Amino acid sequence: MKGSFVVALVSSLVACSEGLITYIELDAGDGGGSPDAGADAGDEDADVPSTDGVVDCDFQCLGDCAPFRPGDFSLPVLAYIGPDDGTAPGCPDTAPVEQFIWHDGIQIPPKPCGPCSCGPSTGACSLPSSITAHAAPCTPPEGTIATPTNPPEAWEGSCTAEGAIPEGLACGGSLPCVQSITIGPLAITDELCVPVDGAESPTQSPTVPTWGTIARVCEGSAFGQCLADEHCVPAPVGDYHQCVQRLGIHDCPAEEYTVRHVLFEGFQDERVCTPCTCGTPSGSYCKANLSFYPDGSCSEAPLTASASSLKSTCFDVNPSGQAIAAKSATVPTYHAGICQASGGELSGDVQLLGPRTLCCRP
Repeated sequence: MKGSFVVALVSSLVACSEGLITYIELDAGDGGGSPDAGADAGDEDADVPSTDGVVDCDFQCLGDCAPFRPGDFSLPVLAYIGPDDGTAPGCPDTAPVEQFIWHDGIQIPPKPCGPCSCGPSTGACSLPSSITAHAAPCTPPEGTIATPTNPPEAWEGSCTAEGAIPEGLACGGSLPCVQSITIGPLAITDELCVPVDGAESPTQSPTVPTWGTIARVCEGSAFGQCLADEHCVPAPVGDYHQCVQRLGIHDCPAEEYTVRHVLFEGFQDERVCTPCTCGTPSGSYCKANLSFYPDGSCSEAPLTASASSLKSTCFDVNPSGQAIAAKSATVPTYHAGICQASGGELSGDVQLLGPRTLCCRP
């Protein structure tokens, strides 16, 4: 029976101490290829080789006697190295166990970044906090007497009699205190531009790296007698070669396994586009109209002036000496500016992971 044959075979292999036995494969199939395949299945002795007490150690390697493992490299395996285009053959029947899939020849397509841009600026406006009457026309010389007529804190433009100046008020003797009015600049707050990323178009080519070369490493079984410095391994078949491998990047042995391939287990794409940012807005401003009334209820005809955030505004009062009994303002409007865009630049690289050295027989 098959079991008796295996026991006898293993006993014979153990007895052959001078030969190097490796990769023993026990066929559990239908026995095809056995010299006794035609014997009666019921006859146990038909499947058991007779030794008559004598062990024949002259059995040949059923694969190929390849040079033994060099240095810290692995035992010989079968490996295919070729284009990574989906045509790589599977592991051969003599080495059916796929151990590893490695790659080389990484192809890194460009990764588009940007262009970055900035939308129009946005912001909020607040009315001026300082309004001053001067005892001289615009622009008042240094040393001119100033009379504040400031609005309330956080003024929103409603009619207010705060800081009123009566009609005919004199400064420095007989000079009218109200000959000109200087309105301080409006304030801009919460101003910014929103960055716009140059997003990749769905119609653009993929930006994920791919491999140009694939290595399929397969392990199989063979047994038989080889020289002491050789190993019985599956023979090369098709595009598969006998190779040894080692983790890391190394030189190949000087003899036998001389064809060197450096391969990688994978990659990590660390390329990123730097964020789009916007600088400080320029060209933006706030604007409002202010009115000054001779009465405290803002009902009589006013003096009206336009003010902005760009600078202080001065206008002459004619006739001078008029009362500033109350004041009001329109809701200020924000006029957008522009921002300088930056960022959207490619940073980082593609890192190759898990280097392997594969050394093959020519």
